[in-house]
Amino acid sequence: MEQLTTPSLVLDPLTRADYPWLCGLYADAGVMRYVGTGVRSEEQVRANLDSLMAQAERLSFGYWVVRDGRSGERLGGAALMVRSEGAPVELGFLLARGAWGRGVATEAARALIDHAFRALGLPEVQAFIDVENAASGSVLRKAGLRDAGLSTGPYGGTDRRFALTREQWLRGDGASAGASPVRR
Repeated sequence: MEQLTTPSLVLDPLTRADYPWLCGLYADAGVMRYVGTGVRSEEQVRANLDSLMAQAERLSFGYWVVRDGRSGERLGGAALMVRSEGAPVELGFLLARGAWGRGVATEAARALIDHAFRALGLPEVQAFIDVENAASGSVLRKAGLRDAGLSTGPYGGTDRRFALTREQWLRGDGASAGASPVRR
């Protein structure tokens, strides 16, 4: 995996040194309000992050730690992941409360979508959100994903699914329109 940069963010590939901070993030009930089953134990977080690191070794994509481009402060995490064999790659993000409402999630999502289609040549990216999570829905729309309606989500409940194909993106129908450029 490679580091990705945008005008105001750095997305660093996950390392084990990031685990303690991320365990704290996943233990925050407000942050986890709309994510799956909610707050995660340190053991659950570490197992999930280990899985995403192993995926990154196999597929060249996984979990990035989102940092402020100037200060280097950790702001959250963002991922491209495959939950099941043959499923489209899924985009996910999680931000610390101090990063909410600043455009960080949209900028990170656009960077990962650009990376997925431009560098990795993936055919589609999808995302799932809790039906009550209007803020994440807004982020995904701004990032260029299209609302694909209600669907069974990755945790078994009814979620709202968003998707964007590489063809749509290349036509300028999605995230490439107005996206923050990724610097390499």
